[in-house]
Amino acid sequence: MSELSELIRINKNIERQNREIVRLLKIIAGESDFVDRSGYVFPEFPDEEADIYEEARNFSSLLDVSCDVGEVYFIDGDIFKLSVKNNEKVIENLMGDGESINFKVAEFVSDESIKRNQSLDDATVILTDSSKGKLPQTLQLCHEQDAKKVFIPWNQMMELLGAPETLQRILKLNFYKSEEDLAERIFKKEEE
Repeated sequence: MSELSELIRINKNIERQNREIVRLLKIIAGESDFVDRSGYVFPEFPDEEADIYEEARNFSSLLDVSCDVGEVYFIDGDIFKLSVKNNEKVIENLMGDGESINFKVAEFVSDESIKRNQSLDDATVILTDSSKGKLPQTLQLCHEQDAKKVFIPWNQMMELLGAPETLQRILKLNFYKSEEDLAERIFKKEEE
């Protein structure tokens, strides 16, 4: 292991320890955001999962934007933006250079947006099945990137048991069962 790699590893351990110290101090001071109504204190996230979205800290407010017709922000591991340019769909990774393999739902919503000539609400993001097993961390990412409305696959509802209640109050969470159900929920308010 090179000296630089060793320094990076040590720095990550120090960061984890500092986060835990701050979390415990907040609990002692009664300022913890992660205490539910019963008084049970949720750990922020287990150490082995804490670095799932570590690279997201390099970005700010990726989701706090208004969408044009046909634009959809979705999370498939990273945060992606699907847009239509010159009648061609373009999928852009806003966090790196990885590719999305699970963009069918976002594509369907984009088509509906174009068909209805309506854009999505500002700061709206759609989660794909890639968030399965790490929904609390994905919601934390949504919050850190200033999302306001989050659409989650129905089959991940039980994972909210592990999500901090604060995030559930801050973000407007919506669940969808299918692509059609998602489109109906997204565009419902415009039709009323």
